[in-house]
Amino acid sequence: MNVDRDITSSSIQEPTHLVRGCCCYREFGDEKVCLNNDSILPINAISVDPSFFTPLRSKSQLAEFRSDNVSMCYLLMFLDRDDGVCYCVSQNQRICINNKDVKVAEIENALQFVTSSEKSRDGVLCSDCLYRYLRTLGEGSEGFLTDDERNEIIAKYVRELATNMAIQLTNYDSSSGKSDFTNHLWGYLREINRSRSHWASMILNLRKAEAEEDLIELIELYSTLARLESIFLFQVLSLDDSDEETDLLSTLRFMVGVSEKVINVNNSIREITNSLTERDALPESIREMLSQHAETRKIAEYKFSNLVSALHNIDTHTT
Repeated sequence: MNVDRDITSSSIQEPTHLVRGCCCYREFGDEKVCLNNDSILPINAISVDPSFFTPLRSKSQLAEFRSDNVSMCYLLMFLDRDDGVCYCVSQNQRICINNKDVKVAEIENALQFVTSSEKSRDGVLCSDCLYRYLRTLGEGSEGFLTDDERNEIIAKYVRELATNMAIQLTNYDSSSGKSDFTNHLWGYLREINRSRSHWASMILNLRKAEAEEDLIELIELYSTLARLESIFLFQVLSLDDSDEETDLLSTLRFMVGVSEKVINVNNSIREITNSLTERDALPESIREMLSQHAETRKIAEYKFSNLVSALHNIDTHTT
């Protein structure tokens, strides 16, 4: 069963109150169970569209929507932002894992992480993944896993995040095999190296022509983006090394740094481009050439922003 985020108000500026799905919902073969309060309760699960609960805006209203059937599950969580905890809508109960309340902040972090690790499809998220995330990285995981077990799972998450990020960046068909993926990455890296040579040549020609420094800096920033992307992909390739000394948690922090640099470089590109455009100092030929890279750059920036959020969230549990 999947979960989805739905805003219960017509205004997209307001915070989410309902999450379609539940971290305590699990399937064992044909049996569906609820693990709330660390129990195992057989349930009848139905997915109810959040629009049905549009009036639900506060904890005090939950009783109105409670099911008379104790085994009924709407697969819907209510995020109580006043108290900072989550509730089961169908049973009007606090959601607890490992004897601890599931916090609103944990659900938000989990949704961000699960989305970034591609445990989703079209914005629909896996309840099982959400549950395992909370058991591993949430406050309720304390005392449940040893440090070695937690670090092992976190390292696995880092590998998944990085690999899926590489798949997205390089437009790889994930239905192909692992060996094909490695070959694909090496081929993509060769393309990046060719683009870096192109940027270097442009910079040299602009300097010879004594072009405006802002214009030269803009092209240098595009060259930096290509360099950072190649560094990231080389790091992904290194994750498959059999060397037991490979420290994936150190790799995590390295990837955070690279991703943050990508975001900062994109911000600088945006600022300088706007400045040059306003002053009509961006030659038409260069403007047209850069426009071909603009959409790809924006997509990559968005993906790296999501990756940073997810990696930071993991990093806070490794220190």
